Amino acid sequence: MKIRTITTGIPFPFAPYQLQRAAKFNAACQTYFEANGYDVQTTRISSQIWDEARDIDTILRLEADARALGIDFLNLGTILPGKRNTKDHLACVPDVIVRSEILFATATLTMPSGDVASDITESTAEVIQQIAHRTDAGYGNLRFAALMNCPPNTPFFPAAFWNDTRTNFGIGWQASDLVQRAFTDAPNLEVGLQNLKAIMEAEGQKIVALAETLAQEWGIKFVGIDVSPAPMGDESIAYAMEQQLPGLFGERGTLAVAAGLTRTLRSLDLPLCGYSGLMLPVLEDVGLGKRSEAGCFNLDSLLLYSAVCGTGLDTIPIPGDVSTSQIADILTDVAALSMQLTKPLSVRLFPVPGCKAGDMTHFQSPYLTNTTVMTV
Repeated sequence: MKIRTITTGIPFPFAPYQLQRAAKFNAACQTYFEANGYDVQTTRISSQIWDEARDIDTILRLEADARALGIDFLNLGTILPGKRNTKDHLACVPDVIVRSEILFATATLTMPSGDVASDITESTAEVIQQIAHRTDAGYGNLRFAALMNCPPNTPFFPAAFWNDTRTNFGIGWQASDLVQRAFTDAPNLEVGLQNLKAIMEAEGQKIVALAETLAQEWGIKFVGIDVSPAPMGDESIAYAMEQQLPGLFGERGTLAVAAGLTRTLRSLDLPLCGYSGLMLPVLEDVGLGKRSEAGCFNLDSLLLYSAVCGTGLDTIPIPGDVSTSQIADILTDVAALSMQLTKPLSVRLFPVPGCKAGDMTHFQSPYLTNTTVMTV
């Protein structure tokens, strides 16, 4: 079982001491977990800087400082609606993504009042469009997302943003292999989910014990595990779910398995943080990519699954000529679902320049698989 990320959250990334301490802590965490038998894929740092005006050159210097400290990925936090500089900050994001390599950012489209921030939805759609057409094959949208009702201190990127009284850290595991193990040869879904709960709690308790040791030693608060199974490459959540489906992922029964998985994840007797639900990132999961290519599901299917899963519409390839208003409509639909159900969702869309619906993507990235572009 792999740990996808150890993510440390800091109040102010421009403070050299905070950034240096977080980098040292992440390195110590990686060494400690690996010494105890875990493969740690990445360590990351999240922050929250958008309440203050920052010019692009200052932000890019921050990236240079982070890279010099050996930081894999740095999240600049989320741009909140209803602030004086919200639209100015959003206008800065395309340049940040285009001119950097390890920086992430998000925009939050939902308000504490329960309303959708429709005034910045169109601006967020424009950001997605700009990134798509200013980065190779639109790849820059890996590092930008729209958030709806997402809590702070989530370890998974790009949704991570810091909001606490002090430095903290959380863990996101990979764990699709745990679903595969629990579901394989289980006589029915109920037994498979019981298996999953037992397996995940046993594994999670080991991780929590190690994390709490580090928290005590460093005086850094541990916020918990995001227990979402995070697929990557051959470790496919689609293939794992098919162990308890009568057919292929996307066919009848998929919604029930998705709902059961998320219900079980949220019942785990572990300190939970973040989404802690089912992730379905189409471009990050070879099984999802294959089933999408075969036409087993579409954008509307994924929106339906979002009602019972954890993430929303994640890494979805769409035509490069999609309009800004079409993107905004997708964002609005997911935001409406999030507000109606009072649950965290996010959207990460990949308009692929030069591709139309049905064309294959051709990403050259260790983080992405390739599949057909979806119809909007």
